[in-house]
Amino acid sequence: MQIAIITGEASGDRVGGQLAQEIRRLHPGATIWGTGGKFLRDAGAEVVIDSTRWGVVGVAAAIGLLPRILAARRQLHSILLQRRPDVLIPVDAGAFNIGFPGIEGLCPWTRRRLPETRILYYFPPGSWRRTLKGSSLGALADKVATPFPWSETELRRFGVDATFVGHPLLDLVHPSGPLKTFAEKHGIDPERPIVGILPGSRSQEITHILPAQLAAARIIHQRVHGVQFVLALAPTVDREEVIAHVEKARRTEAPNPALRCHEDEGTNRPGAVPIPVGGNGVPKTDDFGRRQADWLRRAAELPPPSGDFPLAIIEEATYDLMVLSDVLICASGTATLEAAILGRPMVIMYRLAQSNWLEYQFVKKKLPRFIGMPNILAEREICPELIQEKATPENIADAIVGLLLEPDTLQRMRVDLRATVKLLGEPGGATRTAQMAIELAQSRRDGTSFSKTG
Repeated sequence: MQIAIITGEASGDRVGGQLAQEIRRLHPGATIWGTGGKFLRDAGAEVVIDSTRWGVVGVAAAIGLLPRILAARRQLHSILLQRRPDVLIPVDAGAFNIGFPGIEGLCPWTRRRLPETRILYYFPPGSWRRTLKGSSLGALADKVATPFPWSETELRRFGVDATFVGHPLLDLVHPSGPLKTFAEKHGIDPERPIVGILPGSRSQEITHILPAQLAAARIIHQRVHGVQFVLALAPTVDREEVIAHVEKARRTEAPNPALRCHEDEGTNRPGAVPIPVGGNGVPKTDDFGRRQADWLRRAAELPPPSGDFPLAIIEEATYDLMVLSDVLICASGTATLEAAILGRPMVIMYRLAQSNWLEYQFVKKKLPRFIGMPNILAEREICPELIQEKATPENIADAIVGLLLEPDTLQRMRVDLRATVKLLGEPGGATRTAQMAIELAQSRRDGTSFSKTG
């Protein structure tokens, strides 16, 4: 049984690796190979082309990457013709797998050159959309496995044999171990406020998003006593590049906004911050409220913040980082959904390069109402969003400080996030998709026709 899994960039690689692992568990004799990176490789699959750096945003960046992708496409065509897999499983990446005017996608090419190969499309592009204007997947795929229930309904409306399998992140997103151990390893005090920074997994996100996040961290450090920062480093990102941005941010003089003060019996105590309390003086919310009250008492005795903002750079432990953080500065993308699954409040932001400014002006009216997955799923703003010119360090800092000073707001956000995550279905999405892949492969190897009507 030969199964080819085609993924692009880090999030697709993670989902593809999970799927490969489930296929091998259900059918140990299967030979699995494809395009991907670390996660696909760790699942025991052969990575014939590393695609984890294919992800870009904007036409200008895509044009720069196009020669490399076209070369990989030719190489992949040759490998497919040689190996002739039983099942091809494209994961998202619509431009590569479905194509666009002038460029034939992998699925139509496979239909034309390898008609006996079954195609199972996993994570159809735009599956998060509540309504579709049309879909070509009915002619391109034998089966479609989608992570959102409304996607199944919409795709079937256009003749696609689609099945809602549940979101695979429900099985993937969890801390790797005790948070106390994680905190001690990285020198983090769990009793002080913690802000997580997630700049994304693409090189252009490190260039255009991380500097604004780090500048915001400097401002937050000045305004909130004792705050700590933890930064998630994606496996596709160069650590030295991130460190260079951190050093530059620390050398750059930040604005000096007035410190928030706590008023106690008419006396200002610089450096401390107020918290909402109930009628008996006890914080109204969960453990964050207790920790904030303790921190307030300690912060009143501290001198004004000075020096560099404390930052730990964390590799291969993003979910531990998320759970340990009180609030996140999160670049729009898969990370926003992962944070939602973990119930972590966040401020969602995104910035494109100046070279994309004109393109953004043309397309922004066609963009969905929200960019963050929790807000898209809920169809309302649960988490604040700051896009392009609004994603300034000052605005990011204001939003984060506001949340840190309002534990009730954070608690409401957690409740809303939990309700939103219920829309993703039950765990086991990768297992159900693996079963679909094996059935398709067996139908091809048995020489039987496979019904596309479900």
